[in-house]
Amino acid sequence: MASTKGSDQSPWIVARAEVSRPSPADRFNIDREGQAKRAWKLRALEQQFQKLNQYCDETVAEIRASLDRTPSR
Repeated sequence: MASTKGSDQSPWIVARAEVSRPSPADRFNIDREGQAKRAWKLRALEQQFQKLNQYCDETVAEIRASLDRTPSR
């Protein structure tokens, strides 16, 4: 078996690299945090979006009111 310099890897190094690398299932497993924690995060995001939506509604109302107050040319 011919090999080039730098491409030789002993089986021990390859096995160690495989052990230290998480499996694809572990990397993409969203259940690690648990359902309760995800639900809490979703509720917090919902509250943030509600506040942002309220702010946008108020801002649009102020802009429309200011446009109604200005005399047309």
